[in-house]
Amino acid sequence: MSTNRATTDLTKGNPLKMTILFAIPIFLSNIFQQLYNLTDISIIGHALGDDALTAIGSVSTIYGFFNSLMFGMSSGFAVVISRFFGSHDEKGLKKAIANTIFISVIWGILVPVIGLISLKPLMRLLHTPDSIFDTAYSYASVVIGLSMFMFIYNVLRGILQSIGNSRAPLYFLIVSVATNIVLDLLFVRKLGFGLPGAAYATAISQALSSLLTLIYIWIKVPQVHITRADFVLNKGLIAELFTSGISFALMFTVVNLGSMILQGAINNLGNTTIAAHTTARKISELCMMTLSTLANAMATFAGQNHGAGRHDRIKQGLRSVLFFSFGIATLLILLIYTLGEKMVILISGSATEELIDTAVFYLRLDLPFYFVLAVLLVTRTTLQGMGAKFVPIIASIMELILKIVTARKLAVVLGYLGIALCEPIIWTVCAIYIIIAFRIAVKKAEKNRLSNVADQDLHPAV
Repeated sequence: MSTNRATTDLTKGNPLKMTILFAIPIFLSNIFQQLYNLTDISIIGHALGDDALTAIGSVSTIYGFFNSLMFGMSSGFAVVISRFFGSHDEKGLKKAIANTIFISVIWGILVPVIGLISLKPLMRLLHTPDSIFDTAYSYASVVIGLSMFMFIYNVLRGILQSIGNSRAPLYFLIVSVATNIVLDLLFVRKLGFGLPGAAYATAISQALSSLLTLIYIWIKVPQVHITRADFVLNKGLIAELFTSGISFALMFTVVNLGSMILQGAINNLGNTTIAAHTTARKISELCMMTLSTLANAMATFAGQNHGAGRHDRIKQGLRSVLFFSFGIATLLILLIYTLGEKMVILISGSATEELIDTAVFYLRLDLPFYFVLAVLLVTRTTLQGMGAKFVPIIASIMELILKIVTARKLAVVLGYLGIALCEPIIWTVCAIYIIIAFRIAVKKAEKNRLSNVADQDLHPAV
């Protein structure tokens, strides 16, 4: 399979260098997404007031759930496609993309329809206040109803990343973010469309990024151009794509469900603790971004090398990225222990001593376990790149169970200390499980490779 500047073969070159170079645009994309979220909230808050922000917050877990189903599915597709690229199977690559399109059309229609049908019942289940019910519904219904545009972009982004191109999606995301901000100002502030205007702005900007990505692929990436002949539905391939996508989707949604349960326990600890935890989590999530970005890059790296049968290279890349992640974790720990208090004050804008002390306490307990978190995240995505589907789901179910136990037991007995101990305990237990699963997966893959080599020796091609 020929390559050009629009693709990167991660089966060659220094594993750490290739992974870091591939991860940098993904990291920048995450930064721009965070900046967009902050800007979006700021525009809505200043233009529409606190009630609008409360309305968004009241339904964020609902549309976040459906977004996870769609984002997870696109991530799973990308992992399968990366294996065909790594094995230099151009015919298989195009068939995988064609079958991805088939599933995407069905999934992209089905999830929004189910979301719209279940939106009001879910809002009532979550006890959305009557005073903001209609406003919240008007926003969430647009976000869910037009989420196909986000899904299309993520599928196209996944195709590009699966062939080693993480730069182009960054450029189109920047255009999307800028467009979204301009449309927010126009629809919300100038034209007075209210909260639905912000949702329409998001959908239009996502549609634009999808269109730009499609044009880029058509002009710059001939390797993934498909024809009518490629649209042959393959039951085995569809099953592989769907199960890979579902494994990611369920992982994200189960984690979201666990977070909702844990939040319920936090809500019983008082307003100051809620505010402190919210602030600490924002800082913690920003810190996690570096590790999760490396982990996402490893999924593609492992996928391409698994397709090429380079499991020795996967192990080498995993070791290198883990040691690099440990270095990042060390720097983050030093940052939190020296500047954590100032960061809490900056993010929260609060001078309440109890709030600041509680948030700093959480961060100083949480961050040292980033070494364990690095092992969990990087090894889990490496496994997913190698085709493991059930291991991430089992790990997510373990996380859900542990969060339920924390909410019902530790938080009651230990108070906020129990909440702070929750994730370190979960990371440690799940990391041990993931390491064992990885060792088994590598041995199985090597055994299959040697078996295939033996078969070729016994039955050489004529």
